[in-house]
Amino acid sequence: MKTILKPFLFTLSLMFFSITVFPQSGGGFGIKGGLNYNSNGKYFQDAEAVWGDPLNNLGYHLGLFGKINAGPVFLRPELYYTHLESEINSTVLKTQRLDAPVLIGLNLFGSLVSVFAGPSFHYYLQDGLRNYDFDEFNSGYQFGVGLNLGKFGLDLRYERILNGQTITIDNVFTGQGDFKFQQLMLGLSIKF
Repeated sequence: MKTILKPFLFTLSLMFFSITVFPQSGGGFGIKGGLNYNSNGKYFQDAEAVWGDPLNNLGYHLGLFGKINAGPVFLRPELYYTHLESEINSTVLKTQRLDAPVLIGLNLFGSLVSVFAGPSFHYYLQDGLRNYDFDEFNSGYQFGVGLNLGKFGLDLRYERILNGQTITIDNVFTGQGDFKFQQLMLGLSIKF
């Protein structure tokens, strides 16, 4: 954890102190990547059972994004590879998937800050949690906040994967129902 975190924090520090701060403007495309901290929501019992040992629930994502601006509103489709690990009963299970969120957002403070939300679609390449007769496709939702510094962007988002259930206000905000994953994602993006 320390060997991964130190270079990441050093890069973030350099970005904040050495780049002239001006917001991203206009649309475009770029690359993104980052860290995921996840839990398998199927096993909710208490806080430790949900989130487990942080070292055993880390993952990462890497991919591409596009951004289409329409005034203060934007559309941001993304496609990336995600590697997740979940600890259940002291066993670490791995999941690999392709994710395609379609986010709608609002630029604030001259595009320096953005808020966004939208559906997320998933194709499972490997799933240690469901290695028996599993459906390769699933969906969920993401929402978050981003900071735009020049051609760099930093965002923090929350994602929840639904288990083929109807989305209602109750299960979105209260967490009721059977969910596959929930995760916090910290991402760095570079726009070309």
